[in-house]
Amino acid sequence: MANLILIRDLCERKKITIRELAQRIGRNESSIQSAMRRGTTNSTTIELIAKELGVSAGIFFDGYESEENVTELRRELAHLKELLNEKERTIEILLSTRNPMK
Repeated sequence: MANLILIRDLCERKKITIRELAQRIGRNESSIQSAMRRGTTNSTTIELIAKELGVSAGIFFDGYESEENVTELRRELAHLKELLNEKERTIEILLSTRNPMK
């Protein structure tokens, strides 16, 4: 279930109404209001809303990663890649000592 109540806050920040948002993305205001109440709509509509409001579609879902979290995840990924490269190098060394070149 998406947190579509954020649409209202994002519209206020952009200084547009829900009606204006709906017109810009080619939907009815009532369908946007209904989606906000239900917390669900199709992915195309969510993507259109996000694009119009200048945000990632992921912001409407639990587990959305903030910039800070993304930076930390990238740092951890780089570290894991380094570990993997070191392990691959160790495996190559062990294999080369096991099967010396002829």
